[in-house]
Amino acid sequence: MSETSLSLGLPFIQPAQAQKHVTHNEAIQTLDTLVQLSVRNHTDSTPPGDAVSGDHFLVAGPGSGAWAGQGNAIAVLDAGGAWRFVPAQAGWVAYVRDIGQQLVFDGTEWAVLETDITTLQNADFVGVGTTADATNRLAVASEASLLTHAGAGHQLKINKATAGDTASLLFQNGFSGRAEMGTAGSDDFEIKTSADGATWNTAAIFDAATGRARFPAGAQTGRRVDVGGRFQCETDNRWITFSSIYGVQSQTHATGAGTDPNPNVNHNHMGAYVPQGTVLGRISGFMRGSNAQVTGCDIQVYVQTGPVGAPWLTDGDISRTLVAQINGVDVQDGYQKIEIDLGQTVVPEDGFVLIFMRPIGALTSVRYIYAALAVDYLTAD
Repeated sequence: MSETSLSLGLPFIQPAQAQKHVTHNEAIQTLDTLVQLSVRNHTDSTPPGDAVSGDHFLVAGPGSGAWAGQGNAIAVLDAGGAWRFVPAQAGWVAYVRDIGQQLVFDGTEWAVLETDITTLQNADFVGVGTTADATNRLAVASEASLLTHAGAGHQLKINKATAGDTASLLFQNGFSGRAEMGTAGSDDFEIKTSADGATWNTAAIFDAATGRARFPAGAQTGRRVDVGGRFQCETDNRWITFSSIYGVQSQTHATGAGTDPNPNVNHNHMGAYVPQGTVLGRISGFMRGSNAQVTGCDIQVYVQTGPVGAPWLTDGDISRTLVAQINGVDVQDGYQKIEIDLGQTVVPEDGFVLIFMRPIGALTSVRYIYAALAVDYLTAD
């Protein structure tokens, strides 16, 4: 009769053996070590000083000290303070608590157990890097998620039960909704936004039957208006702007804005008309001086508005805001490209965009700045 079992090497009680309990207890201790095998770690090669009775380890490397020569064995500290070892066999699996993973022994070393799942059907939850729950049965925590093709293409399908239900994509900030698109409450496709996750604004609706678009919150379109022309430069280098009499199209400009560091804006100055709610983008184009005496210019851009529903009769009637300023624009070497950022300024009431120029240079007579400029802006349809 063999003295040990074939798989675990458990000692058998022999016929007429004295002290049978010793053999029996040795087998029980081995089973206690191996059944539901859970170890503290797999990185120590020598016994840790804080080990307590019942602690299990996978001996790293060849082992040293009390673990010398026990590499890859399972070491357990018994109640008497002695180390017992069980040599690992290929295919054994241990749960390593400090890393929260299962390791498998391949006959040479312990390695992370890789589970090859080819079919997973009717799983209650799947959590990747996070915990799934009854609402979010599939949950993924990752820097990105990739859905790629198997063949020519790939479709992401979001199906709902009835037209009155919701099939949508929800974009969140701190798990609070900020934007949503899909079919919510009908089969019309909608795009919504929210600043707080509580109040929602419908930006666009696309009719399911016709494809026709509606914009319940309104829409803005990009537009452009000319603000250029011939700016007459006086010898005192005064500020100049559009004519208060003839307006933009005359391409004649007013010279009554003074010589102070900033232009003396008044209610008679006219500019490019912009309606309330206009979002100003930029002024861009080309500029040049008519003579070498005009070496450059300073530019200031204002928005000027008047009282709602009333005429502009005095300076006290108007409100003006400086929205951009640029100094030392070179205009002496032919046409120079220029771009002025207007800061996405929102026009509070119907009014004008006023552009003022102050020539730089020692002028001996009247000179000119030729400007082909335009304002880009967004306005509600």
